[in-house]
Amino acid sequence: MKTGRIRKQISYGRVYGSLLIAILLVMLPVLSYGCSTKKTNTSGELSSEQKKNYVYYINRDKTRVQGEEYIFTETGTNAQIEEMVNALAKNPKHKELRTSMNNNFSLIDYSINDETLTLNLSPEYRDLSPNEEILVRAALVRSFVQIEGVQYVQFLVEGETLMDAAGLAVGLLNADSFIENDGKEINAYERVNVTLYFATVDGKNLISGQRSVVYNTNVSMEKMVMEQLIKGPQVAGYYPTINPETKILSVTNKDGTCYVNLSEDFLKQTYDVTTDVVLYSIANSLIDLSNVSRVQIQVAGNSQIVYRETVSLETPLESRLPVIRRLFIVRP
Repeated sequence: MKTGRIRKQISYGRVYGSLLIAILLVMLPVLSYGCSTKKTNTSGELSSEQKKNYVYYINRDKTRVQGEEYIFTETGTNAQIEEMVNALAKNPKHKELRTSMNNNFSLIDYSINDETLTLNLSPEYRDLSPNEEILVRAALVRSFVQIEGVQYVQFLVEGETLMDAAGLAVGLLNADSFIENDGKEINAYERVNVTLYFATVDGKNLISGQRSVVYNTNVSMEKMVMEQLIKGPQVAGYYPTINPETKILSVTNKDGTCYVNLSEDFLKQTYDVTTDVVLYSIANSLIDLSNVSRVQIQVAGNSQIVYRETVSLETPLESRLPVIRRLFIVRP
């Protein structure tokens, strides 16, 4: 009886073993795919480590920035920064493009801190024409902000903050700091009317008015509006709201929310105006633009601040402060 049971168990074991082998043979392609070096998500797309990025170059006519596909071989923020530095210094594949890094200037050194990549360039960078400098700046920023862990790029020349053609500090930049165009408008200037909100004489209410501005179309409208607000009013009856020493670190617009990142000078109020008037002079002015629905104010990249000990900056602002009156400001 025992022998019979053993033979049956052996027989069943052979059957089960055959079935197991058959199942493994069927599953082998699936297991091999799962162990593939390529990482995929549930939709079948490549993971962020395998996705194509771009090295951005300048065309021969110096009118536009164009990217060539690139896949990182390294992982980690620092390693990919170094890899991108080397990639930018090499000649592009397309003959109509030219490198944006090895362009009569050199990279002295760089550092990464709090997702801000600081590029310290040699003094020859100042010799670039205004048109070419904007293109180089855009190419470098767009190349580096693709790297996980790099949100902003800051430019120094021999350790000093880069100044633009107008003599203003360039500040922190990301891809949204540059306007996409077809290459023909890189140095175009346009006159527009923008609505700005300033304070009344008592500092308790807002007055709105329109200002005619000629601006470089390579700069976003949102940043231009902030520049005009910080300059302050230029006609009688309007009073400033923002400390004129305030610097714009960055202005970006994502899905209708405009993120305004200002220097710590913003916290030092030099005018006798209420908290709401200061904050909503910014919010109202930006929300008047068609593509902005709310405004998130940051100071040195931080929104977890209680402004003047009364209003938290964590919550985005929406245009709601009433306006006393409306005048038309004309600026040639």
